[in-house]
Amino acid sequence: MSFTLTDKERFLINFEGQDFSKEGKNFIKVRELALEYLKESDFPTTKDELWKYTSVNSLLKEGFKPQTSINNPHIDAHKIAGLDAYQMVFINGFFAPLFSDVQEDELGDFFLMNINEAKVKRGQFMEQYFGVLAKAKFGAFNALNAAYSQDGVYLHVQPGKKVDKPIHLLFLNEGTNVAVQPRNLIVIGKNASAELLISFDTIDTDNALTNVISEYVVMDGGQLTVNKLQYENDSTYHVSTDSVYQHKNSVFHINTFPLSGKMIRNNLHIQLDGQNAEAKLFGLNYVNGKEHFDNHTFVEHIKPNCLSTELYKSVVNDNGVSVFNGKIKVHVDAQKTLAYQSNKNIITHDDAKAYSKPELEIYADDVKCSHGSTTGQFDEEAVFYLRARGIKESSARKLLLNAFAGEVLDKVENGVVREFIEKKIERKLN
Repeated sequence: MSFTLTDKERFLINFEGQDFSKEGKNFIKVRELALEYLKESDFPTTKDELWKYTSVNSLLKEGFKPQTSINNPHIDAHKIAGLDAYQMVFINGFFAPLFSDVQEDELGDFFLMNINEAKVKRGQFMEQYFGVLAKAKFGAFNALNAAYSQDGVYLHVQPGKKVDKPIHLLFLNEGTNVAVQPRNLIVIGKNASAELLISFDTIDTDNALTNVISEYVVMDGGQLTVNKLQYENDSTYHVSTDSVYQHKNSVFHINTFPLSGKMIRNNLHIQLDGQNAEAKLFGLNYVNGKEHFDNHTFVEHIKPNCLSTELYKSVVNDNGVSVFNGKIKVHVDAQKTLAYQSNKNIITHDDAKAYSKPELEIYADDVKCSHGSTTGQFDEEAVFYLRARGIKESSARKLLLNAFAGEVLDKVENGVVREFIEKKIERKLN
């Protein structure tokens, strides 16, 4: 008798055998429950509405596996020059203290460490948040991370405190068929604030999978700004889940820049569960070649008098694909909600594709909500206007693309980070 393994079984078999037995029993329980969900869950297909335009069939046929080797020590080349920040570097999902720059906070304003260390030192505090927002039962990729996450970042900013400079989390892949699964937990205390830069890059990588989960809790009056930059190479699959819970008077601001990769899927879920909370979501795709970038957002207005603003833009070239699916849900008690959502796309080639699906689901009657989507080609009249003033056509189109992108880039307040993104985009335009 012969048995034929399914794609799912072949895919998962490479993750077995990892030893997490030294973790606390509550963290092991999270992994065990995730394994149960993983056995019961199927990976999404294009028949699933939320994955209608993004197939993971080719991903499941790859032999990805966890790896720890570091063959290339030249990490500094992957850092952002001129950035004054606390640096935490992770290679193949594991903390690399040799390449990091994290100082012990003598005043106790904040706790910043890799999550495996935090499970030992801060385990009792972590347990009330860890795995609560991004539950394993929310999908196969969530369950995969919950079962086999390697390491990640733990940040807790104490009430009323401000982290004195940005925190840069740099995740690097190295190797062949490497599977990387970081998990992050960020807690911003009451009236506290912080700025995070999270970037993903590759060293010498041939075929890789990044499956990352970040959970954010922003307490009363807390403020958190996140800039997420994804620029792995064109043989890397990337699935990212960001789950956010906001208390009253809090502000959460995230700028997402999928800049390169074979396939990128971003899942962003924000719960505004306190009055006068504000969420700001901005994103910019530059899609070249056969790249496939997919942004899914879900913003829940649970309490009254909250505001969410959402703007995602895409420039799609060659045979590239850009997907945007944004949903706003206003619960019955969320009166006086203000929610705005916009998606704008420019198509530069006949074979390029942009799929857009903005959604509103409203159960309260005293709200102001809007959503909209536009997809089109260059404004040829504007190109002609610039050419008539002596600007060559290629330069004219670059100017228009820069103007199109500027509305999102201007949301990045850190000048060093913004300049880094602009250089990445300039290289793609060239």
